[in-house]
Amino acid sequence: MKKLYSLRALQTVYGLAFLLLLLISAVGGLIAFQASEQSSLEAQRVGTLLKTVELTRGDLYRQLKEVFDYHFLLDEDADLEYKELGRRSQENFVTLQAIAVTNKEKVAIQHLIDAYQVVNIRVTKIMSFDRGQIPQSERLSLLDTELENEDLSALEVAFLATEELFLVAQTKLESSVRNLVQTALILLFLPILIAAGLLLFARFFLQRAFVKPLADLLDSMKLFGGGNLDHQAVEQGANEMLDLQRAINNMANDLSQSRNAVVHNEKQAALGALVPVVAHNIRNPLASIRATAEVSNISNLNTETQQAFSDIIGTVDRLEKWLLALLNFLNPSNPTFTDCQFQQCVDNALSLINPKVSEKELSIKKDNWDNPVNISLDTNLMEQAIYGLIVNAIDASPRKGKINLGLTRLEDQVQLRIDDEGQGFSFSPKQQEFSPGPTTKTRGSGLGIPFAYKICELHKGSLTFEQRPSVGTRVTVSLPVAPSTAIPHG
Repeated sequence: MKKLYSLRALQTVYGLAFLLLLLISAVGGLIAFQASEQSSLEAQRVGTLLKTVELTRGDLYRQLKEVFDYHFLLDEDADLEYKELGRRSQENFVTLQAIAVTNKEKVAIQHLIDAYQVVNIRVTKIMSFDRGQIPQSERLSLLDTELENEDLSALEVAFLATEELFLVAQTKLESSVRNLVQTALILLFLPILIAAGLLLFARFFLQRAFVKPLADLLDSMKLFGGGNLDHQAVEQGANEMLDLQRAINNMANDLSQSRNAVVHNEKQAALGALVPVVAHNIRNPLASIRATAEVSNISNLNTETQQAFSDIIGTVDRLEKWLLALLNFLNPSNPTFTDCQFQQCVDNALSLINPKVSEKELSIKKDNWDNPVNISLDTNLMEQAIYGLIVNAIDASPRKGKINLGLTRLEDQVQLRIDDEGQGFSFSPKQQEFSPGPTTKTRGSGLGIPFAYKICELHKGSLTFEQRPSVGTRVTVSLPVAPSTAIPHG
């Protein structure tokens, strides 16, 4: 159904409607033409019938006049005129029979002919006498009594009946013509009504499917132009508008991502340019402080002073590690891969945090550590990343807690799981964010997790964080390995 809600569907509807209008107009015109032609012919036929009946009637009475003229006025030409009028009457009857169509018309005309024949026989008998042969005393009796009172009355009734029949037919014809005119008007106005309906429908359709959605889309474009790329144009209207709105929304999303990437790159570039300078300016005084502390920390000092110098040296070393982590976070783009055993890489990172493990009286359990996994890594970068993740697990774990390190082989990759018994993260780490993130540590830099994300990405691996069902957090480092490497599933 949605496919019909489009400009193409509207064009199809209009095309079909136009053809329908043409068909209605053509059929209506044809019907009107045929009906008009038929009505015209019928009117002409009925008019001819009426006219012929009237002519016949007139000829009959003129014949009677000629009879009177012949016997009363002794007109010599009356006989010839009588015969001519008789011939014309016969022709009129032939005409009437020829153009009669209905049974009623034929019966009426035949009845008229029969009545006429009766009159004609009597008149012909009277005309058979020579002029002046009928005595004057018998002329009136013969014409008035026998002819006029009997036969002519019957003929007149036949004429009236025939005329009435034809007049009724003429009335029906006039009614039919009126109906035809009404039908023609309907057929004339029907295409107009359909066209008006189509116009209103098109206006409503265009207003709802294009005009209003286009106005809303222009408003959205103004918002996009003002920099509000998070706005989404409402997807509404016809299919073509939906495609346009989705394309513009996708474009806005792409622009938003591109803008965020540009901002991120600019921040990274600024940090990349600033941090080495800052690190260089900090390292020099830190080196001097550390050297002074080492030289000054001699054996004959009291315990409290020696501890103070040791704290200074530890603090300087910690600051140096932070600076190194920051530099490695910003510029790890050229890793140096070497073949190594993954377990050894993890063990090297563990060796640096034994004091912290002992300090919190933690226990570290290793699963599936006996079968070596050969892998290609930048060991320095990966050790730092794993070091930071394990340090986070140590800091999150309660005193005398337990940290589980599990190694699992899944087809063409190896996974390192780091499970702690802490309270979990108060934020959700995201792989896309390579900027320093939030930290829950008093002295934390917020670089550990983003740095680990970036190192895993450089190794074409992944890093995930999830809340454990019972307590604590599970961190999973997934890295690709050679297909021949095998390790039991744990």
